[in-house]
Amino acid sequence: MIRRISIKKRYPNQDIRYSNFLVSLLINRILKKGKKSLAKILVYKAFDIIYKKLEKDPLIIFERAIKNVSPKIQVKLSRIKRRKSALLVPTLISRYNATNIAIKWIISFAKKRTGKEFSLKLANEILDAASKSGSSFKKKEETHKTAEANK
Repeated sequence: MIRRISIKKRYPNQDIRYSNFLVSLLINRILKKGKKSLAKILVYKAFDIIYKKLEKDPLIIFERAIKNVSPKIQVKLSRIKRRKSALLVPTLISRYNATNIAIKWIISFAKKRTGKEFSLKLANEILDAASKSGSSFKKKEETHKTAEANK
């Protein structure tokens, strides 16, 4: 019988400038073609824009935005063997997965915004998510509604 070794989850290192775990997760999500320095520049510009607009710590605003956007329940498809239909089943999400989903939503809706600079679009999406009004927050509300409907 083969004995399996339990594998520990590897977390990214803390960010250099803000020494925060969430900022490093955001940088790793924005990363394209291995250009981490470019992703860092974009995130730091977005945080500078947030600081200029509100004159508050951008890290606190970013944490509040992730807290507002992170879903508690996720809807998954499950197939029934005899029937060919699929049911939507709501399942609870761990905190780590919820923060990853929230970061993914914030970045994807920032990309869909109109404008030139990505750092400006990202800053506006973070500000909207922190104030519970952005499209990423609406996505969270929509997933919770579908989960409630399929209980």
